[in-house]
Amino acid sequence: MIPERQKLEYKGQVIFDKLIFKKHFDRLPKLYGENEACFMFLKNGNLTLRTPTNQLNLLEGDMMLAKCGNYYFEKKKPGTEKSENVLAINAYFYPELIRTFFDDDFEIKEFSSNYDSKKIQSNSILVSFVDSISLLFDNPALATNNMIITKLKELLILLSKSEQASSVNQFVNSLFDPIEYEFGKIIESNLYSNLTLKEFSHLCGVSSSTFMRKFRKVYKQSPNKYILSKKLEKASELLFIESKPISEIAWECGFNSIPYFNTVFTKTYGIPPSIFRMNRLSKNVNE
Repeated sequence: MIPERQKLEYKGQVIFDKLIFKKHFDRLPKLYGENEACFMFLKNGNLTLRTPTNQLNLLEGDMMLAKCGNYYFEKKKPGTEKSENVLAINAYFYPELIRTFFDDDFEIKEFSSNYDSKKIQSNSILVSFVDSISLLFDNPALATNNMIITKLKELLILLSKSEQASSVNQFVNSLFDPIEYEFGKIIESNLYSNLTLKEFSHLCGVSSSTFMRKFRKVYKQSPNKYILSKKLEKASELLFIESKPISEIAWECGFNSIPYFNTVFTKTYGIPPSIFRMNRLSKNVNE
């Protein structure tokens, strides 16, 4: 389900947009490309940003920065998300455009940039800025090229101050300082998700066939077999927690379907999860 999107463009590039995620969406890849950074203000609702090695939970009113890379927007755990649609106001930073804004040389120096995405401290000035962008969406005649670029520069300066960078140049350069991911770290960070193999490939930045070959080389077995075994292993451990519902255990281990979870668990352990739990708990009591 593609979100509704209202865009403000400069020379064919989307600089600001307003995204409305319908309340029934499950997971969506980011709409922007691969070489730009992104600022997001979550105006309504909540969601999760899944990066190759991190899941960033965003609540209403949160702000975040994300560097270039392959990410997914996801709804939060079933039953915890709000019923209304999710509304986000975003800005996009293209390196070839942003680096024309400032005359000084770009140097990282000692400004920390070791993140792929992170929440940033919201303040009244940044909130007012986002409100000014919302006004442009409501009054598109005001959104001239000059206005759009001026607003983008303003945002960069405000963010550099919020992030306590010694200069806007250092902050801008940090946005495009790439993060290198280890293949195994991406896999282990997402083992208990419900990602498909195609989605795993996307997070790893490779084709499906390359992903399959690399996975077999690293783990000595197929992705499906390895990932499923790890999910069931975790589920068997969580079943020791008597107060935790089996449906919640299935979700935490990346199973969307309770019947499917019961089927594969029974096939692996010889008994359904409920009987497995009962046997283990009674064994502990007897011991």
